[in-house]
Amino acid sequence: MMYESYYRFTKPPFRLVADPSMLFVSESAREGLSRLEYAVRDGKGIAVMTGEVGTGKTTLVNRYLDQARPGLRTAYIFNPTLSGEQLLRALADELGLGSQATSKGELARALYEHLLHERGAGRRTVLFVDEAQALPLETLEELRLLTNLETRHEKLLHIVLVGQPELLATLESHALRQLRQRVELFIQVEPMSGSETGLYIAHRLRVANPSRPVNFTSDACQLIHRIARGVPRDINKVCDASLLIAFVEETGTVTTRHVREAVRTIDGQGVSLRLRGVRFLGPWQRLWIGASAVAAAAALMLAVDTGRHGTSLPGSPAPQAAAVAPGTGAPSANAERILVHLASFHERAQAEAFARRALLPPGRKLYLQSTEDQEARWVRVFLGDFADAREAGDFARVALEERRFAYATAVRVPGRALETWEER
Repeated sequence: MMYESYYRFTKPPFRLVADPSMLFVSESAREGLSRLEYAVRDGKGIAVMTGEVGTGKTTLVNRYLDQARPGLRTAYIFNPTLSGEQLLRALADELGLGSQATSKGELARALYEHLLHERGAGRRTVLFVDEAQALPLETLEELRLLTNLETRHEKLLHIVLVGQPELLATLESHALRQLRQRVELFIQVEPMSGSETGLYIAHRLRVANPSRPVNFTSDACQLIHRIARGVPRDINKVCDASLLIAFVEETGTVTTRHVREAVRTIDGQGVSLRLRGVRFLGPWQRLWIGASAVAAAAALMLAVDTGRHGTSLPGSPAPQAAAVAPGTGAPSANAERILVHLASFHERAQAEAFARRALLPPGRKLYLQSTEDQEARWVRVFLGDFADAREAGDFARVALEERRFAYATAVRVPGRALETWEER
């Protein structure tokens, strides 16, 4: 890169690779690392780490792997297209097992004996599975079966699933209820705050160790945060392009003018950046998922909402008119609402964080619903209200096509179970 030579960096400051040596430990990253360490140290069977695209999940995992304490054996799998048997063989390769097993049963037996030997020697074994939101159901079920490898007192294999937020929706499906029951810890990686964005940029420049003075003004950092919404990958893209503009002008100070000019050189459709007066897409609304992944998640969630929270609406007959409170002309508190389900979380704080970032269409409200069944506790986020099933279904379809939300499906929910979201 031309500007790297000009500023005499010893390493690229904003390259888009998961380099753990460049990790800036934000508050969210610090909490993520702490929870990850707790999950392994406490012998959790399955932990789930989720975060928006580009928030640094893989970088956190790489940092943990680099600093893994003695007595820990780790395996890292990042191919989400593996079948169940292929996953077992990949795990055996990662552990250096070199098994000659010809059948799936023989392979599972060899893995069990290996893990038992490692634990007998005082070593724990941890499997990290990246891009887990794209794993086939067969492979996810194989992961559940791997948690059956245990002694009378503890698990022999600890699994960390790392993926985008739609992984949570997948795990909520009825088909994966046994796997979800075995998840003992959820870790959420959040985008950085405005102040952290400035510190992040300064940190990356410092680690890159330039011989010539170079810095971003405070206003430039604030603009970059507004554009990238605290997502490290997008911050890196903008900073990289901004430094190139500054290099052309032979200056070591990057201003808002350089940032705006830099963004114009970046494919706005590709990185979800805007400078023309429209609102920036929030981090939960910029998920890069293919149509097949959306369809799979929607199909799974339809079963959940149909079974637990009322009738799923897309493709079904329009509902009857809602009950009206006498003298008001408005639906009564107990009347069913026609809404679009956007997300589900185990913790209320995660649901509120989602709600704070959601960009609402005109005239729409957000609702929260807390539920608890025999399997788990959930806090769900809904968008409303819609006049009929067709309107809600059309909105959900368009929202997915335009990638305004990672997940959206129309549902009918009793009004008494809803809480209108108001940021506090």
